[in-house]
Amino acid sequence: LTSARALNDAVGDDFHESQIFRIDHYLGKETVQNLMALRFANALYEPLWNSAHIDHVQITVAETVGLEDRVTYYDKAGALRDMVQNHILQLLCLVAMETP
Repeated sequence: LTSARALNDAVGDDFHESQIFRIDHYLGKETVQNLMALRFANALYEPLWNSAHIDHVQITVAETVGLEDRVTYYDKAGALRDMVQNHILQLLCLVAMETP
């Protein structure tokens, strides 16, 4: 929280609030961004992406890096809080949501 506040203050020193766009880093990943195009801009998938045609959803998060310098954070917050409460639920919402 302290580092997030420091980053927020630093960005605010150089930009007006209306110029700042905050996004969770996970939602900025290319694969996550492409999910929206796959869902809503793809004429093949869009009419089939509903409960009548989908039996279940499985989300697999395959990390390519280890904890590296995040060990202290994970010891305090835990992987469940970091990955499931935030990122995996965000992905589930993108998969399950209605057309925006």
